[in-house]
Amino acid sequence: MMSKNLILCVGLLISSGVLAAQTPERLWTLEECIQFGLDNNIAVKQYELAKENQEITVETARFSRLPDLSANVGQTFYFGRTPDRDGVYQDQTGSNSSLGINTSVNLFSGFRVTNQIKAEKLELQAAVEDLNRAREDLSLAITGNYLQVLLSRELYQIALDQLELNRRQVEQTQFLVTGGKSSESDLFDARSSLAQQQMQVTDAANSLQLSLLGLTQAMNLLEVEGFDVAIPDMEEFTRREALGLEQPSGVYENSVKERPAIKAAAFRLQGSEKVLQAARGAYYPSLRLGAGYSNSYYYNYTLASGLSNASLADQLAQNSAQSVGLSLSIPIFNRMATRNQVRSARLNIKNQELMLDQAKQDLYKEVQQAYYNALAALEKFRTSEVAVEAAQLAYDFEEQKYEAGRSNIYTFDQVRLRLSTARSESAQAKYNFLFRARILAFYNGESLVSD
Repeated sequence: MMSKNLILCVGLLISSGVLAAQTPERLWTLEECIQFGLDNNIAVKQYELAKENQEITVETARFSRLPDLSANVGQTFYFGRTPDRDGVYQDQTGSNSSLGINTSVNLFSGFRVTNQIKAEKLELQAAVEDLNRAREDLSLAITGNYLQVLLSRELYQIALDQLELNRRQVEQTQFLVTGGKSSESDLFDARSSLAQQQMQVTDAANSLQLSLLGLTQAMNLLEVEGFDVAIPDMEEFTRREALGLEQPSGVYENSVKERPAIKAAAFRLQGSEKVLQAARGAYYPSLRLGAGYSNSYYYNYTLASGLSNASLADQLAQNSAQSVGLSLSIPIFNRMATRNQVRSARLNIKNQELMLDQAKQDLYKEVQQAYYNALAALEKFRTSEVAVEAAQLAYDFEEQKYEAGRSNIYTFDQVRLRLSTARSESAQAKYNFLFRARILAFYNGESLVSD
């Protein structure tokens, strides 16, 4: 008997060795897991970069209203028959140094710049909503993994509880065999059930470890060693979720105003309308104001004896030129380019309208599915609780019969297995309901982290 107990203890230590080998440095709450994931997820960071890039695009469009400014310098050498500083062609060797500064500003271009700026700003708002959507998707994934850890831990505890029942069964069977109320084969069967349950404990421990790994990977936490989660008050959590299920119509009305996917589609629709207005601006004349300054210095290497080049100061004073002018460009015919751009912009508006309608339809379907999934999960959970109570009563009754020698090992073992199955199914139903309920509450504008 001592050797059997020793084997049991060793097996229990092995099955839970991965879990008990180290004490967690801290217990992570769901809020902490989500925040860590948001801070370290690569996809979220890419959406942040896309948003920052769009901010640069908006800034570029806004700065296009400013005047441009350019400067130029040149140095030219003349050989042979070339013009002198007075424009007379003659055989000479000389050089010309020149400089100029020019500026221009767009005064009117059919409001194309204004509408382009508005379109880019709306695209920036859409990029922000894309980032929010990526954050929400990641938060949902982490929440699902977190609840899976809680489920795996509860299943592991159920397996340990059943192992304790098996151990008690072996002891009771040993007592009955000693008292002559049961055969030696019953003791062998009880020990066989104990060994099988030990395997179940090992499987449950491995499942728990894998669920912790899945959560850390969703968070992009590199170290799973010493990682564990905090366990909330599940009874209060479940009761609160069961009372908070909202009808799909009300959830949809709240969700359609707040979901990033809907907002992004709406912003892109508004932006496409501004792109159309910008395209129409090409039909209008454009007016630009320009100004410039230029100067030059000539030097002739082949002047006749007694002649000299004018000094640099004199030439700079004489050769300076300033200019101010208006340039009006009137579009007459550009090979139908403007017309086709306008037509494409109109088609893009229709496409964005369809995308917005599709996003709303998808959202309504998701809300409906979330509601009925949560409702079905709640009903299954309530039914499973009744099944657990019935299985527990059956087990207690069968245990009393077995202890009195009025039942056999096979019947008792079957009742014990039904209790284990009922508890496992109840735990799975509970966490499935909690996840479904959290999704529905999320669509209704609530945080994934329940207070």
